[in-house]
Amino acid sequence: MDVMKKLKIEIQITILTICIAIAVIVSGYLAYQSLSKIVETIHKEARPDLKLLIIKDIATDLNEVENTIRLYSLTGDTNYLHPFRQLDKTIQIKLNSLLDNAISSSEELIHIDSIRILANRKLLIWNEIRELHHSKRNAHNTFSSLYSRIDTAIIRPDTIRFVPEKKKGFFKSIFSKKDTAPHPPVIIDKIREKEIIKQEIAGIERQITDQTKQLQTKEMVLLEQNIQLTQTLNKHIASIENSEQKRLEAKTQEADSMAYNTYRGMAIFTFAAVILLLIIVIVFFRNLRRNHTYQQILKKAKAEAESLTKAKEIFVATVSHEMRTPLNSIYGLTEQMLSKTDSAEMTADLEVVFKSAEHLIALANDTLDFSKIDSQQLKNEQIDFSLDEIISEVHTLHENSAQKKGLELIVNNTAKDLVLLGDPIRLKQILINLMTNAIKFTNQGQITLTVSGQETSEQNYLLRIEVMDTGIGISKDNLPTIFEEFVQLDIDLTQKQRGAGLGLAIVKKLTLLLNGEIDVESDLGKGTRFILQIPYLKGNSDHIKKRLDEKLSIPAWFSKLHFLIVDDEEFNLYLIKNIMQKWGVPYTVAHNGREAVEFSMKQQFDLIFMDIRMPIMDGYEATKLILQHRLSAIIIALTATTKPSDIQRIQISGMHDFLHKPFTESALLSVVMQWLPEKTKEPLQELIVKSTTIDLDALERLSEGDTEFFDEMLRIFIRSSEDALLKIHQNFQSSSWIVISEVAHKLAAPAKHIQANTLYANLKKLEISNENSNPAEIKILIMDIEKDIHHINSILKQKLVLRKNTNL
Repeated sequence: MDVMKKLKIEIQITILTICIAIAVIVSGYLAYQSLSKIVETIHKEARPDLKLLIIKDIATDLNEVENTIRLYSLTGDTNYLHPFRQLDKTIQIKLNSLLDNAISSSEELIHIDSIRILANRKLLIWNEIRELHHSKRNAHNTFSSLYSRIDTAIIRPDTIRFVPEKKKGFFKSIFSKKDTAPHPPVIIDKIREKEIIKQEIAGIERQITDQTKQLQTKEMVLLEQNIQLTQTLNKHIASIENSEQKRLEAKTQEADSMAYNTYRGMAIFTFAAVILLLIIVIVFFRNLRRNHTYQQILKKAKAEAESLTKAKEIFVATVSHEMRTPLNSIYGLTEQMLSKTDSAEMTADLEVVFKSAEHLIALANDTLDFSKIDSQQLKNEQIDFSLDEIISEVHTLHENSAQKKGLELIVNNTAKDLVLLGDPIRLKQILINLMTNAIKFTNQGQITLTVSGQETSEQNYLLRIEVMDTGIGISKDNLPTIFEEFVQLDIDLTQKQRGAGLGLAIVKKLTLLLNGEIDVESDLGKGTRFILQIPYLKGNSDHIKKRLDEKLSIPAWFSKLHFLIVDDEEFNLYLIKNIMQKWGVPYTVAHNGREAVEFSMKQQFDLIFMDIRMPIMDGYEATKLILQHRLSAIIIALTATTKPSDIQRIQISGMHDFLHKPFTESALLSVVMQWLPEKTKEPLQELIVKSTTIDLDALERLSEGDTEFFDEMLRIFIRSSEDALLKIHQNFQSSSWIVISEVAHKLAAPAKHIQANTLYANLKKLEISNENSNPAEIKILIMDIEKDIHHINSILKQKLVLRKNTNL
């Protein structure tokens, strides 16, 4: 015990556990071996002995052969010979099988050989008996033929002859009377021929009698031999049965012995295991109090770590959101300025700002959220891009910063006009980090960006990029750690250029994401060189997406619209107002959700752009209140969030669509065109005729010319459909699926009456929805129903106005 006290609890428990494990393994193995033998023995003995079964079958078949030949000898029916031949073949097959199953070099094999010989001899004996009776049958056939000759001699018709009548003269034959009396036949004597045949029959009878005695004598001899063979065969069978019985008894005793040894071993193992378990329990309770303190410390550390992780997530989300807000303005306003200026110099400068903003957007979406990179959630996009454009952008972005420090920025690109297939944002991000790092730690000299590569196959290209500087360099000791997170080298210059220590860590992770490799070579005081190698597929220049320089075509009917812009950020408001003014769309501005609700109560807006995070009232609550009073309101969310949970909440809240900040003017225009149908200038009658949404012919026939009835039916549908839509929205918010199903069911019949087939089909889908349905899919279905109802009701209202004007 003194030795155990000196050991740690972990070591003590480990040693005892190993002992128990060894004991369990050894005991288990021995028990398994014994039980396997017992089971195998029982399994073998439970199966019937195949040899005995075959022998019994052979004995039965031999008896069947005997019965078959006896029946043949009694009846002479040759139909019994076919089963005899079949039995002969079957017995031969079983004898061969019996020999295959015999154990060689054993007494059993001797008995089986004897059985085979005896069985074959019995078959030969019964075959001889069959042949004896067959020859006896031939003698009887000869005897029968002689008897048939006797019958022929008695009854042959050609043995009776008539005496011919004497001829008469001509006149005598005419005038004499005709004698019609029958003439007596002349009988020919056959007595001698019959006597000859009888003598032959008597001779054959004597011959048959002698032959029968001989056959009976032979048959008796053969039957005696058969009896002796049967007795001998039965003795051999009995001997095999006795041997098998003795073997079974021996196996049973062996199984009993193995079972006893197994039970004894398991009892010993159980006792030893209980002892070892008691020792473990004692050791465990000795250390329980000490471990309790450790657990409390671990719980506290875990809580602090979780709190730190949550704070990190909140910080990252906040920073990401706050960065996207000014980026939205920079990106959008730069795009607007590019569309307004005609100056080539200004356009070039704005292009730099625009591309920089694009890159910052990509950084805000990915690299700011470093945990996203760490958890490998970044996607590796596969698009065609021009390598020259990437190198040119990187050069342009760092040209000014290099000039300010008096550094020469050199680009050696030997891979001109190369189009690759991959993720250009990740490559640009890697190069920007490497170039920024090189300029940051270089005070004099030059920065060289060298681009080269080689084709590894017809469709593959290995890109090689080197970034070399003449800066302060890195010591050999620090080289292994420069790609680690939050690492700052302890040198004087870095104290002035302190950063987060994530730049090279991000480079390393992004390189691995692109299936590439990065290496570094450096001499302290001379400079550093980073070597980057990334495999790409060759791209297609026709697929490269270029920024459209043409101005967007704004429809003239936009001037008839009125939008509500809801946002608390002046940057975003300025951008959207600038776009609205450019489009010629009237707009109203609300700075929070409460103002948006108040404006919506006073007037109907064609479209509402809704920010999510706002003071006083957020976008979710404002949307809920607006839709309660304005079911037809179309609300588009403007959000900087990218979280799937936030996107799902936007969809469930009732908003029709969303735009990520920052967004382009073309993206904004696309959303507007999607949700607002173009206002046509066609007459009302043409609009109704061209609409294929409904068919009012059946309803007109039902009214039988009663215009008041027809108009009232249209008004009832408009009123009931709007009420139904309100109930559907209200109950969808509270997940009252039964009410939704009832409302859809009631509205489906009127929709069928006016042949609104699309609306009818959607209502039937909504009718069968339940709590197990996907909320997002149901939301889309309700939106489709809402569009159909608004469109149909618009047509019906126009129809009513047209009919009213016609009547006037």
